Order: sequence, then structure tokens, then C-alpha cells
Amino acid sequence: MISSAKLEVQLLVDGCKKIGVTHVVISPGSRNAPLSIAFDEDPHFRVFVVPDERVAAFYAHGMAQKLKEPVVITCTSGSAPLNYYPAIAEAFYQETPLIVISADRPLEWVDQGDGQTIRQERVFDNMVLKSAQLNEIHSDNQRWHFERNLSEVLQAAIGNRKGPVHLNIPFSEPLYETTTDIHILKNWVELAETESVLSKSSKIKLENLWSGSEKRLIIVGQLQKDPDLQEQLEKLALDGSIAVLVEHTSNMYSPYFVSNIDRTLNIMPESEVQSFHPDCIVTIGGAIISKKIKAFLRQSKAPVIRFGADFPFMDTYQNLRFTATVSASAGLEFIQQLVASNPHKSRFGFAWKKVDQYGSDDQKQVCAAQPWSDLKAMEFVMDVIPDYCNLHISNSSLIRYALLFDPIKTVNYWCNRGTSGIDGSSSTAVGSAIASPNEAHILITGDLSFFYDSNAWWSKHLPSNLRIIVVNNGGGDIFNIIPGPKSTKQWKKIFVAEQELSAEDIAKTYQLEYFAASSQIDLDEHLDTFFSESTNGKPKLLEINTMDEQNSAVLEAYFKAFTKRSS
Repeated sequence: MISSAKLEVQLLVDGCKKIGVTHVVISPGSRNAPLSIAFDEDPHFRVFVVPDERVAAFYAHGMAQKLKEPVVITCTSGSAPLNYYPAIAEAFYQETPLIVISADRPLEWVDQGDGQTIRQERVFDNMVLKSAQLNEIHSDNQRWHFERNLSEVLQAAIGNRKGPVHLNIPFSEPLYETTTDIHILKNWVELAETESVLSKSSKIKLENLWSGSEKRLIIVGQLQKDPDLQEQLEKLALDGSIAVLVEHTSNMYSPYFVSNIDRTLNIMPESEVQSFHPDCIVTIGGAIISKKIKAFLRQSKAPVIRFGADFPFMDTYQNLRFTATVSASAGLEFIQQLVASNPHKSRFGFAWKKVDQYGSDDQKQVCAAQPWSDLKAMEFVMDVIPDYCNLHISNSSLIRYALLFDPIKTVNYWCNRGTSGIDGSSSTAVGSAIASPNEAHILITGDLSFFYDSNAWWSKHLPSNLRIIVVNNGGGDIFNIIPGPKSTKQWKKIFVAEQELSAEDIAKTYQLEYFAASSQIDLDEHLDTFFSESTNGKPKLLEINTMDEQNSAVLEAYFKAFTKRSS
């Protein structure tokens, strides 16, 4: 086997092996040539070449999420690494282990007018767990220092709180020399795994907070599927005093959970809303999508308990009173002990579930009364999603539509809710599909998100197991839904950013089999072929046209229909 002749690169590659890296996404360039050669020549790694650095980073984000292991991204110097920033931010808030390796010019040339030379050292420090400048090695002491920094930074990505890390490494010319004399790490420092536990005094404080309440609510943010955690939550939901609220991105499903939060809140009779306020809240997981439940729980003024190593002081509901960096499972295990030893007779949880079930029972009848629109299209699509698939949903209006319909137990739900941006939805889905070629992946995206991330398809690695559904309503329809934009002169011009483009030409450019639908009849006609095996080894694209429909008015009518039925 050959590798880069640079010792620093050989050691870095060996360090990546030690932390379990198997996938590397490279964006072409000259300054990162030593890294490109070393990773590509080593059979341990699967290497993917993606020219657009922003897309490359989201590919890696999707891969790392699906593989549950760190993924390397590497690029040349100058503005190239700055394009990584959106995906790094998403990875930071979703605890995705990205190993960001930016090649750099020698430090003496920074700010000296040399090409592709900018201030790269520590450029991502606000959004990474650790970073280091890895300088060239010319002595044993420098090698010791290099390897010590490498050990610390790489292992930070896979610790109790996972996330992105950044290594910036300047290279002097020559860049393309190779060797078969390959060195490995001599001074690797192994970081031991540790577990957080609740102390005796902390258990007493938690017991006082929990046991003093009768109306308990557990709300679960974004998570990957966790059967053990789900089983714990199901047991707690059987206690009548406990309401368990989840969203599709929580990847928790049970008939005992409240799974459609906005729909449930909308149905509650106004005169009874106060009775649904909890007097204790437990929160686990990442982001919650529903703005309504955030406002509702803030109004309750209930004390909040949080479990998890990720952002322990995240005070979403503005009344955090107890936080612990123990795992969600460990925290809930103690809650279960408290419930078993001191059960409450409150029926608070059952009351929440009764309203949720009311909405589920009436959903089809309410939707049947609505005309063709984003709502109707999403109703149809969510109903035909295959079991056991990975469903990727872009941000803004579509993820909110998806949450109106009952979740599918066997489906894995994915969404970039770390930063909630529209910029990398397609690229993340591609990366995830590449990482699991034997699983079905479906992306549901809006038109602006699709066009914004169209370079996701500019790659030789497009997976045949991905199906793309573009709901094209002619702009950012979220600005037709939220209050405020309609009151301005800039409503449609700037906020909605109305457009009349079709995804068809993009599909042709990248040889994606294309289907178009402007009605439910069209959808019925194309569905079997769309979900069938790819004929050219690439994804298929279905564009649903709702441009001329009154989408926001239909959504408003949908919510009003539930309000009338509950009054």
C-alpha cells in the first residue's frame, strides 16, 4: 500500500482508523492532495468525491447519522472550508460526529496576498466540540505534540456528547509525493468511556420536584429509534397522571403517546385549556418542531426537568429547574421507580390522549372535505410511504404538514432540525441513502429547498435506493401560513419569493427519472412505477404541482373544521 509521503498525513489517517472512521467525503483541490491520496489509497476507507463543499458536508452528515459513526470531510484551503459551515452547525446541534479536516497554506503566508490563503485556524470554533492546528513535524517533540492534539480532538467527536471537530493542517509543497514507508501513531492517548449517574442528593432533589406534582408531562424531541427508551416511555404512559408527547422526528411510536401535537392542541376546547397545563415537565432529546406546544408549555410555568448530555442547560420552556447529564434512559429509569413507589390518581395523561384520539378518528373526514392542495398532497403521500423506509423531510411548511398525519411505526423519520435550515435537505438524504444501500430512502422536499440544494445531484454517487418527492407550490409557502408576512408589501416578492420553475430540467440534467402530478389521479397513476426498482441506477423524482392552489387557506380551513367539531 502507498500513502502520502507526509508523516503528518499518515498519522492523521491512522488516528481516523482508531476512532472507527470508514467513510470519507473529499472535495477536489490541490492543497488537500496529500489527504486525498492517503485516504483513497487505503482500502480501509470508502471514498466519495463531491465537488461542492457545502453539499459534501451534508452528505457526510447524512452518512454519519445513518452509520452512527464519525465521517471525515476534507477540502482545500481558502474559501472552500467556509462552505462546510452550514452542515457543521447542523451536526453540532444534532450531535453528529463529523471530522472536519481543512488543508491550509503555510502560516507565514496568511494575510500576505497569497492565493487561497485566509485565516483558517479555529474558524469553526463556535460550532465544534474541539479544534486544533496540526503543524508540520520536524522533531520528536513536535511529533509528540501533534499526536497528543490529534488524540484529543478526534476522540472528542465520539465522546458522551458527540459532534463535529475541526483539524486545520498547513501543507508545504511538494504535495503529490507518495511512499510505501508508512508510519503509525506512537503516542496515541486513549480516552476512556465514562457514564454519568445521579448522586444520592440529586435523587432527593429530583424526587421532591417530581413527587410534588400530579399532572406530569414528558415531551420527547428529535431522536433516532431507540426501542429500549420507547419501552420505558410506554410504561410511564400507562400511568394516568403522565402524558407522553412525541413528534415524528422523535422516532417514538406507541398508541399510548400523543403523536400529533398541533392537531391535539387545536381541538382542545378553549374553556378547558388550563386543565391541560402540566405542573411538571420532563424533556429529553433534541429539537421540538411545534411552535404551539412551546408557547403552551411556557404559559404553564411548570418546572422543567431535563436529561441528557446534549445542551443540559437548554431551557426551551423557560422554567428549567433540574438538569442532569445522565442518559435519557437512566433518568427515566429513576422516574419509573418514583412512579412505582408513589403512583398518582390523576387522569391528566389519559385526558391528553383522549383529545389526540379524537383528532385521529376525525382526520379522514376533515381531510376529505378539503380540495387539492399541499395538505391533500401530503395526506396522500404520507399514506403511501412504504413500511420500513427512511423518510427524509425538508424544513419549513412540509415538516409541519407531515406532523398532522399519524406516524408510521416502522418508518425512520429524519429532518435537519438542528438549525432548521432548507439548505442541505437533499444532500443529507443522499448521504444517508449511500450509507445504507439496502434500505429504501424517500425525500419529501419543497420547491425552494430542492432548488437551493440542487448541487446535491451533481455527484457520481447518486443512490438508486432514493426517491425524491418535490411539492412545488411556487415559493416559500411557510410565509403564507405564519402571521406577519401578509401584512407587508414585500409578502410575495421577498418572503414567499414566488417562482414558476419546474424540477423537470434538473431531473434531465442529472438523468433522474421524472414524474409529474397535478392531482390525486396523477399520483395514483405514477405511484407503482415511481416506487419500483430504478432502471438506470439513479434516484427517481416525482414533482407534485400545487402552484395555483390556495394552500394556506386550505390549512386554515382544516384547523377550523377541528375547532367546530370539538365545540
